[in-house]
Amino acid sequence: MTSIVFYDGACPLCSRVVRFLLRHEKNNSMKFAMLQGSFAKEFLFEKGITELNLTTFYLFHNNKLHSKSSAALHLIPFLKWYFLPLGLFWVIPKSMRDLVYDIVARNRYNFFKNVCELGGLDEERSLDL
Repeated sequence: MTSIVFYDGACPLCSRVVRFLLRHEKNNSMKFAMLQGSFAKEFLFEKGITELNLTTFYLFHNNKLHSKSSAALHLIPFLKWYFLPLGLFWVIPKSMRDLVYDIVARNRYNFFKNVCELGGLDEERSLDL
């Protein structure tokens, strides 16, 4: 199964993260789906997510759904080799990682005021078209 990144399509921070992934991904194997899209709603509902929270970032990989900081850390193997040291963040307890994640997620529109259009996501990589 393909690895799928689910993100808030209206969030300027999320758009920047997706552009970062597109730039630094080592083998172009990930697919992307906006949480607001019908694919994400149906797919995540089938995985037990009955209420979408647009502040939560998801990664579906190896038949498992990861969220928040764990989803972000599970992206490291998809990135070029020089990002491997980021794996050290796994030593931080999930509760602490997710606390920081939640603070950033709640304030993402304050930190990144301008709406950031994604652009550059072709039909092959987007599940929203």
